[in-house]
Amino acid sequence: MAGIVTIINHASVLIQLDGVSILTDPIYSRTVSFLFPRLQRPGIAFEDLPPLDVVLVSHSDYDHLNLKTLRRLSRRNIAPIVLPIGLGTYARSAGFADVVEVSAWQTVERGSLKVTCVPAKHLSKRRPGDPASRSCVGYVVQAGSHTVYFAGDTAYDDFFSEIGTRFSIDVALLPIGAYKPERWFKNLHLHPATALQAFFDLKARHLVPMHWGTFWISDEPMAEPPRLLLAEAERRGCAGAVHVLRNGEALRF
Repeated sequence: MAGIVTIINHASVLIQLDGVSILTDPIYSRTVSFLFPRLQRPGIAFEDLPPLDVVLVSHSDYDHLNLKTLRRLSRRNIAPIVLPIGLGTYARSAGFADVVEVSAWQTVERGSLKVTCVPAKHLSKRRPGDPASRSCVGYVVQAGSHTVYFAGDTAYDDFFSEIGTRFSIDVALLPIGAYKPERWFKNLHLHPATALQAFFDLKARHLVPMHWGTFWISDEPMAEPPRLLLAEAERRGCAGAVHVLRNGEALRF
């Protein structure tokens, strides 16, 4: 069976592998923190989401751990939710009964699905003094013969090479937006150029960028991140492996 990744919006991606459906960092709200309005509709309407086998949350920032959306999901799904250690309280308050908290390199198996938590270089900014501010991770999901890496929010670091050594990755879902001003974001988020370097480190077959174009949460122009990414991919000779998907578009692999 084919693997499919569909960009919903921001870091919300529907991953479908051999009949297993995974939803990452779901956000269907109209704003982030009541401050940053939505500029594009979700690519899949909430009512059209398929039954889910697991929900993944990478960290506690408002644009990744969206309680309004999690409450809606808990009312319609009985899927487990996987979060970094320290964030389970949020999931339980949203109505999830099956809550799994994980740390880096820990693996969770449900049926044919294997989810491995991997490191991320990021600090959550949900509230000042948050004890879970360093509870930021990515995930490698495996089912059948397919492997997808979801980075969540992260800056560039050596762990990309380690992930690439441990796993044979088909698709790397890498954030490319929210990098200006650089003095604020250089240790929190990938720039399009460092996202491409991470792709090489991961030795993945395909790169699908995310975390751009839906919410204006930083200073760069909304259309700049994919333009810079494609220009860098052309320069480095890998443009055919980079798939810039609009909300609702999918890559089959």
